[in-house]
Amino acid sequence: MTRSLLPALLSLGLCASCARLPESFAPPAQHAALASIPLAGPGNFFSMADSNAADYLVSGVADHGPGTWRWTYDHPVLRFFVPALPDLRFSLEFTLPQDTFRHTGPVTLSISLNGQALDRIRYDQAGQHSYSHPVPPAMIHPGALNFIAIDPHPVWISPDDGAHLGFILSRAGFTE
Repeated sequence: MTRSLLPALLSLGLCASCARLPESFAPPAQHAALASIPLAGPGNFFSMADSNAADYLVSGVADHGPGTWRWTYDHPVLRFFVPALPDLRFSLEFTLPQDTFRHTGPVTLSISLNGQALDRIRYDQAGQHSYSHPVPPAMIHPGALNFIAIDPHPVWISPDDGAHLGFILSRAGFTE
């Protein structure tokens, strides 16, 4: 019985070994990284709680804060890498503290984008504020760094050290 089984197993093994290998295919085409996502540096939005928040700060913002916010001075400038997206809005979350507001009264923020006036808005109350404004496409440098300047008026001037304090910045950037 073993002799009659041997030829059958051999023929089965030969048939199995004669199968064609699967066809090979070239790997799919590789694409470069999206131009809208920078490899390092600022993106289109940040929070002061982010570990890379300093990448967005050009000038006019305190060097240190409690981790979730920082004071701005009389001319804070921020930078953002803005992807080419339709219908962008500039958004800002900030606070006008009651202690400084008591001395300054209503505060007007003049906001410019890449050196061009974007908006001017007056705040008649202290407290936390959320601001959002559509951005005209002609004002954006898509796929590049864009600069936002925010000029608060009036600023509070510290009687102790003469510091010009504007508002407390928590988050800012461009959204769809």
